[in-house]
Amino acid sequence: MFKKIQKHASEVLEFPADVLDNGPRIIIMGRNKMTVEYFTEVVQFTNEEIILKTPVGRLKIQGQEFVLSTVLQTEIHLEGQIFGLSFEEG
Repeated sequence: MFKKIQKHASEVLEFPADVLDNGPRIIIMGRNKMTVEYFTEVVQFTNEEIILKTPVGRLKIQGQEFVLSTVLQTEIHLEGQIFGLSFEEG
């Protein structure tokens, strides 16, 4: 029922459906750039791994030569070679 209301609200208000969802918004450009929006905390950051806490669990990003080019309260821009990402519950 709630998903139906979200979909209808996004159509009426002309918001993308992901804005009304609880999860992060992830934009990947090629294999070298990524933007993650709507996360709550940076849990870990190394040259090869980033773990972000999101409202629906943890997001793990793996790769090489990571650089955070922009860091805002709920948005990051990542550059480097991206090998994979995965979600973990909790």
